[in-house]
Amino acid sequence: MKRNLLILLASAGISVAGLTEASAQNENPTLSPDTLRGIALWGNKSHQNNQDSGSNKENETFLSGAEGINSKNLTLPAQENSPAGNRNPEEGTHAGGSPSANRGQDIPAAATGMEPGWNPGTPESGPQTPTTNASIPAQQASTKNESEVSYVPRVDGAVKAKLEVSLNDGEYRFNVRNTRFGVSGNVSRNMFYRIQVDFNNEGKLSILDSYAGYRTGGLDIRLGQQQYHFSTDLDRGPTASLFANRSFIAKYLTSYYGSELSGDKISHYVKTLGSRDLGIMGTYTFTKQVPLKLFLGLFNGSGINNPSWNNKINIIGRVEFGRAEGFRAAASYYNGSAPRHAFVVERDGVSSQEELNQKMNMVGAELHYVTGGFFIEGEYARRYLKTKVDNDDILNTTMTAALIHSYYRFEMPRRFVMSYIAPMVRWDLGNNMDYLNTANTVRETVDANRITVGINFGFGKKLVNSEIRLNYEKYFLKERPGDFSKNKLLQDKFTLEVVAAF
Repeated sequence: MKRNLLILLASAGISVAGLTEASAQNENPTLSPDTLRGIALWGNKSHQNNQDSGSNKENETFLSGAEGINSKNLTLPAQENSPAGNRNPEEGTHAGGSPSANRGQDIPAAATGMEPGWNPGTPESGPQTPTTNASIPAQQASTKNESEVSYVPRVDGAVKAKLEVSLNDGEYRFNVRNTRFGVSGNVSRNMFYRIQVDFNNEGKLSILDSYAGYRTGGLDIRLGQQQYHFSTDLDRGPTASLFANRSFIAKYLTSYYGSELSGDKISHYVKTLGSRDLGIMGTYTFTKQVPLKLFLGLFNGSGINNPSWNNKINIIGRVEFGRAEGFRAAASYYNGSAPRHAFVVERDGVSSQEELNQKMNMVGAELHYVTGGFFIEGEYARRYLKTKVDNDDILNTTMTAALIHSYYRFEMPRRFVMSYIAPMVRWDLGNNMDYLNTANTVRETVDANRITVGINFGFGKKLVNSEIRLNYEKYFLKERPGDFSKNKLLQDKFTLEVVAAF
C-alpha cells in the first residue's frame, strides 16, 4: 500500500507541474502519454490489489476520475511534425487570413498622429481600473484597487539623425533634427502628468510638453503646455512622422510674419506658432459603439515657452469620427490671433515699431483609412491672417495646404535582419506660403507642389521606432524665390535618415 501511495504522489507531482506550466503559458492543460499511462497502470494495479482486501470501490472511483481528466480536460501533446505543434504562439493572423502578416504590429502612432506620452494600456485609455472580486469587502477592494495603480514613471525618447544632399548643387550636410526625452505617469488614480524636452530642436533646447491632467470615464482635461490638436500631421513628432522632412501643413500652416527696425532699415521676419501652446484642452471620447471624439481648447496663442499676457482668446474645436483601424474623418476650427509681435508702422513720414495682434483663423478637414499593412491619409487646411496696421491699412493673406500620403508595410520573415520594409509616397501642396528671403530679409510668398518617395527599413515590430529611411524630394515651384540658389529649403533633395525611438 505504501508503494502504491508513493507511485500516486510521484504521478500527481508530474501532473501538477505539467498543469502549472501550461497554465502559466496560457495553454490547454497537457499531460505526457507516459504520465497518463503511469496513472492508469497505478489504478489497475491498485484495483487488483484491493480486490484481495475487499476495498475496490474507492480505487474504481479514482481510476474513473483519471479517465475523466484525460477525456474531458486534458489533451495529448501535439506531435513534433504536426503543424499545430510547430505553430509559434506569437504568430498572429492578418485580416486577410495570412499568418504573421501583421506580426507584432499595433495600429501605429503614425496612423493616429499620437506621440508617445501617458498611454497605459491602450491608446487614449485612462488609468487602468482593475475589476474587484465580489467576495472582497468594499473597503479592502478599494485599498486593493488604489495599490494597483502604477506610479512608476514611463520614459520615452527619440533621436533623428540624417544626411541631406542637395540635388541642385551637390552640397550636403549631416544634421541631428531631434533629440527628445519625455517622462509621464500617474500621481493618483485619475491625475497624470507629462514632461518632454527636445535637446536639439534645430540646434536649440526646447521644453515641449509640460502639463498635468485629469481623466475619468471618457473625459480628459489637461492644463499646461501641450499640443492643441488642430491637425493630425501637424501633431506628428519624430516618433510618428513617416518621412524625413515635414509636410507643408506641418511646416508652414501656423506661420505668421512681421517687421522690425534695424537702424533705419526695415527687416521682415517669418515665425511659426507650431503645434503646441499654453492653455487648457478638454476631450470627450464616447463609447466603443459610437466612435466619436470631441476636442475643445483655450490657449494663449503665443506659442511654447511664452506665457504672455493677452486680451485675445484663442479657441480650438475638433471632431473626430471613426477608429484608428478602418476609416476615420476629422474636422477642425481655430479662431484667435498670432503671438503679439512687432510691425513697422509709418506715420507722417516717420517709421516706428509697434507691437500688434495679428488675427488668425484656420479650418481643416482630414480622412484616413488603415487596414492591415496599408495606410492612406489626406488632409486639407486653410489659414487666414488679418493684420491691421493703423486704421486705414489692412492686409489680408490666405494660405492653403493639402497632402495625400500612403505606405504599405511588407513583413519580413522571422529571423531576417529587418522586421519590415515600407515603401512611402507623399504629394503635398502649399499656396501663398510665408517665406523669408535670407538674402535681403524680405518676406515673400511661395506656391509649391512636392512629391516625396521613399522606403523605410524597420528593425522593430512597431512602425517608425527603429528605422533607416531613404527619401527623395522633388519640388515644383510656380516661381523661385530670390535666394533659391543659396537657400536649400525648396531645392530637390536626397535624404538618409536614422530614427531611434524608445
